[in-house]
Amino acid sequence: MERTISVTGSYGEVVPTDRIVFVISCASTKATAEEASGSVEKRQKYITQCCLQEGGKDLKENSLLTKTGDMFTFIKETRVILNSAEKGELLRNRFVEKLDASVKIHDFLFGFKEKTQADTSKRAFTNACRVAHDKAVHLCNTIDAKLGECRRIEETSSKWVENSKMANDFTEREYRCTVSAEYEILP
Repeated sequence: MERTISVTGSYGEVVPTDRIVFVISCASTKATAEEASGSVEKRQKYITQCCLQEGGKDLKENSLLTKTGDMFTFIKETRVILNSAEKGELLRNRFVEKLDASVKIHDFLFGFKEKTQADTSKRAFTNACRVAHDKAVHLCNTIDAKLGECRRIEETSSKWVENSKMANDFTEREYRCTVSAEYEILP
């Protein structure tokens, strides 16, 4: 009968976000639809120009025209993807300073590029496997045995977690991975 040991290994890594969605909307209410949209378009041109200057990508704009009584309200929302929170803060500060109260700057949406997610997952899995292997080596040394081949290894848990130290700072997230492994023990 083959003797085996089972161990687990966990690894966590803090990763800076590299995808920030910056959302800004602009509204104007005027007597005609043309006046309302014209007023917004002037500010929107400046907003778009600044976003592109800061390296914004995938710029998307949505607009909505409504009528209440005799007045028209035109709202235009711009979403742009930035690669750093610093650029988002720079834009936010510029817009607060230069634009009026008809412009609303929304909270940033932080995330990761697909490649960052895949690379982080692979690194965490590899390091969790290393931790499990080190535990198996230590256990074999403790019982005066030799560690044989790995018979089974599987990921039991992997997720992005909220870290209490980073609760109010979404510019980085922690990724954790846990594996379960079974090794042969040699005499």
